[in-house]
Amino acid sequence: MGVTAATVAATAVTEVATAGTAVTATTVWTAGTATTAWTAGTASRRPQRAAPPSVALSVPSLEFTFFARMQNAFDAAKSDGTIASDSTFYDAGNSQSTQVSDVETAISNEVDLLLISAITAEGVINAISQANEADIPVVAIDRNVAQGETVSYVASDNVQLGRRSTELCLGFMEEMEQKDTYNIVQLEGTPGASVTNDRGEGFSNAVSNNDSLSRLASQTGEFSTQNALSVMEDFITQYGDEIDGVFCQNDLMALGVHQALQNADMSVPVTGIDGTEAWVQRFSDNEFYGTIAQLPEEMVNTAIETGKAHLAGEDVEDTIVIEGLEVTQDNASDYLSQYFG
Repeated sequence: MGVTAATVAATAVTEVATAGTAVTATTVWTAGTATTAWTAGTASRRPQRAAPPSVALSVPSLEFTFFARMQNAFDAAKSDGTIASDSTFYDAGNSQSTQVSDVETAISNEVDLLLISAITAEGVINAISQANEADIPVVAIDRNVAQGETVSYVASDNVQLGRRSTELCLGFMEEMEQKDTYNIVQLEGTPGASVTNDRGEGFSNAVSNNDSLSRLASQTGEFSTQNALSVMEDFITQYGDEIDGVFCQNDLMALGVHQALQNADMSVPVTGIDGTEAWVQRFSDNEFYGTIAQLPEEMVNTAIETGKAHLAGEDVEDTIVIEGLEVTQDNASDYLSQYFG
């Protein structure tokens, strides 16, 4: 049934806000003809605040106090609204397959930003590739990845940490006894991890640059206290009093070395890296123990801000270095008060 001389009128009203002005379009249909009249009004504009991003952070294992401190900083960022309340922290339990699965879960949850400290540099290549394909920006923290696109790498300079801790141990050995040559053993971290490679390079640099320093042996302790205890017991059995000092690539291994030395009634300088509470507490009883402390809280906060800047379209640095802090008996109390309350 068609439209006759009778007029069928329908009015549609649409408001379009441009530069603070509402423009109202009124369309009247008359016998198949549309006539549009535009009238101007005023619309209020309110600035839209960007919602905080949903972030996933994956770390190797909460067995390490260093990563537990990362979790505390991450949770604080959630609480203060720096990142979304549905942001997720993943503990891989030192399992590479678990870490890959965690990252894949984060990708399927369509997070805005992925932060990762890889167990090994090679082990997460496929997972990082999946994040790249999903256009999820990735920021590496503390441990880098071997391949894939990352927005930035936020970490201490692990080569320098290894060198500084080794040279700190050398200084302790020189204070303890004057000799022409000092024999040092090294306990390495997880094989294949970028941090292990870098700290090992720093150790080698220190040995090469100091004629009085001689590498007696190196063996992996897997960044574990128990493994380090076993390795150090083997070193003591094999080398005994030839050992003048011990460099450990992290503080957890230094704790295992300490136990082995106590069991053998030996006393030699021991240095580590990270600045864990349990290791630094040992310094009150031994002036020849030390560490180069990392600041994981600053790493997490810097990684979050870097990721947010990238999401906002800003240029960010490819690598951001967080400086380490030398901790010995002299400043151990102040350090513990500041970072562990």
